[in-house]
Amino acid sequence: MEKKRKNMDIVTKMAIVGGLGLVCILILVSIISYAIKDKAIKKDNNKPDKVVEKEVDDGKGPDYARSLALIKEVDTKNGELTILDIDKETELVLIVDGAVDIKDVYGTLLTFAQLKVGDIIESKYDSTSMRPETIQITGQTWVKKNIQDLIYNHENKTIQIGNDVYKYTDDLVTTFFGEFISIDKLDPVDMVTVKGYKDTIWSIVLEKSHGFIVLKNHEKFIGGTIEIGKKTNSIVKDTKVTVLMGVQNIIVSKEGMTPYITEVIVEEDKEVVIDIGSAQPTAGMVSFTITPGDVTLFINNVQYKDFSKPINLEFGTYTLRIEKGNYVPWESKLVVNQAFMPVEINMNKKPQYVKVNSPVGFSMYIDDNYIGVIPIEAPIDPGAHTVTIRKDGYYSKIHPIQIEDNGQDANFVFPELIPMPGQTDTP
Repeated sequence: MEKKRKNMDIVTKMAIVGGLGLVCILILVSIISYAIKDKAIKKDNNKPDKVVEKEVDDGKGPDYARSLALIKEVDTKNGELTILDIDKETELVLIVDGAVDIKDVYGTLLTFAQLKVGDIIESKYDSTSMRPETIQITGQTWVKKNIQDLIYNHENKTIQIGNDVYKYTDDLVTTFFGEFISIDKLDPVDMVTVKGYKDTIWSIVLEKSHGFIVLKNHEKFIGGTIEIGKKTNSIVKDTKVTVLMGVQNIIVSKEGMTPYITEVIVEEDKEVVIDIGSAQPTAGMVSFTITPGDVTLFINNVQYKDFSKPINLEFGTYTLRIEKGNYVPWESKLVVNQAFMPVEINMNKKPQYVKVNSPVGFSMYIDDNYIGVIPIEAPIDPGAHTVTIRKDGYYSKIHPIQIEDNGQDANFVFPELIPMPGQTDTP
């Protein structure tokens, strides 16, 4: 019994000691909490007056503003975001820290460094401290990607994309790999992404710039075409074509020439020189000079009404025929085996004949040249001539004649000659 009483005394003592210890702990916690609170109050009292006043602004809290804005600069080092309020057309600098809620257009969280110049955002910010509460890539704007053939007009401040015309301002942001560039650097072949709000374009991102294709030793192909991708350009003496950077397939062609096909890599703002001097022709340009003019020309029985310019013919052998009234038809083989072939042809007139049937048995002279005894047929040139009829014992007679230049023979019958006195013989 005595032993049991002693055990109870020990338990009682332990409970008393434990209770006293708990009380001491509670007192210590209270003292520490009071010290921390007092320190916090003193720290708040050291803040600038305007922030304190804002904290106690009649209990209304921060004065928030909202903005639809274009990002013009992202300063991750100083935590500053420079934006242009689109509606107010004023520039602001927001102070961004790690506590700011930043999201993309789908609501996915972003870091401050993921924001890009040219992005258009919606922001809610404290208009006094300029600290945003939220920043989100807006869904109010429209985006056109992989655009080519963009045409801008500085004077009217307009940008045309296809059939659509948009406005832009001096605050337009144009970038290439995150660096600012002038809109003047853009070429219609460039590939761009365009961001706009309503009828105004605010941001252009140059995705792919351009380089140049230059032809060398291409004289044989002048007048032909150079095909790059889906676009075709005419080949001239100095051919330099602006093309999108990257791998390009080139086809240089001209009728009568073996096409020159190659693949090149075009770098930004650099020239790629293509030497096509090794290309061989498969046809030639045939230039005709024919005397007289106004003839009819046939090649393989196909009539060519106009050959004032060279005719392109595939290499090979052709039958060439030329015709003209009053001229002897000209016919020959034409072998085309050079890139350029001049052909000169002089045609001969058809011979015309004078035919005299009377007076039979008398001698005939044309222009004092003995021809023969009538009846007779003799070649003669068009124009004025004299025909003399003679025979011993008869008075000679001179007849002027005119031979027309019509390719037709001329037929004459002259009167009998008068015999001299004493002449009784018949011809």
